[in-house]
Amino acid sequence: MVIEIADVIISGLINGSVYALMAVGLTLIYGVSKAFNFAYGSFYSLGGYIAFLLFGLSFINNYFLVFLLAAPILLVFGFFVEKVLVAPLRKRDDWEIKVMMITLGLALFLDNSFQVIFGSRMKSLPPFLEGGFEGGNFYLSHQDVGIFFLSIGGILLFRWFLNNTRTGMSVRAVAQNPAGAQIVGIPKEFVFAATFAISTVMVGMGGILLAQKYFITPMGGWDILVKAWVITAFGGMGSIRGGLYAAFIVGMLEAFVGWYFGMTWTLIVLFAVLLTTLAVRPQGLLGKWG
Repeated sequence: MVIEIADVIISGLINGSVYALMAVGLTLIYGVSKAFNFAYGSFYSLGGYIAFLLFGLSFINNYFLVFLLAAPILLVFGFFVEKVLVAPLRKRDDWEIKVMMITLGLALFLDNSFQVIFGSRMKSLPPFLEGGFEGGNFYLSHQDVGIFFLSIGGILLFRWFLNNTRTGMSVRAVAQNPAGAQIVGIPKEFVFAATFAISTVMVGMGGILLAQKYFITPMGGWDILVKAWVITAFGGMGSIRGGLYAAFIVGMLEAFVGWYFGMTWTLIVLFAVLLTTLAVRPQGLLGKWG
């Protein structure tokens, strides 16, 4: 029983760390632009499929090269999508609603494209690390340890970026006061595009990390989108720190509910907790009234 609970806690921490990496990206988009990206789950699948294609190349046999090549691909893709599809809508009335609609259309387009190109059969990636730690009935794979520390490393790198780079400080300024940031000369349009691109990299990296444990499917991003939305709303819309706390809470809750009741109950319980939280505290854990 103790070993089982330890396994559940470890599973919750590992999934929570990846959820945190992905949810921070979605929170970042909302915090800066106040718009919701419905294609976020499809970007998760895109990261997995990019890694799948890269591993198919003869000269790529490790995750270091995959991350090194996938990150700029995802960055350019996110920047392109923002400039071509999202940026023109900001000149129109109720542009936030229009962004939701066009990213929903993009999600459907990408998911169907994945199915046409890769087929409906599930794809998998090789493990990040082989072997594991053993002790009695307890077993912890090196892969899970690697996923956890890579996710935490990505979050810490993102925090360093926000606090120590010119672009990161510009992102914070636009999130706090868009009009004031523009008055002092911060290029707001570039910040919007950079935010969208960075969040695409974060969720794509999360897709690569989780594809080692779970399969890649054309429609698999919708489950991630729902969880990322729950985490973002639970933590407080636009609150990065709240999103981090909520991601680990959701990861642990998902692990314990799946262990005790079965995986079919996880989303039901997550939404019940979300609705209860919003009923008591509508702004989320660390969100603020706007």
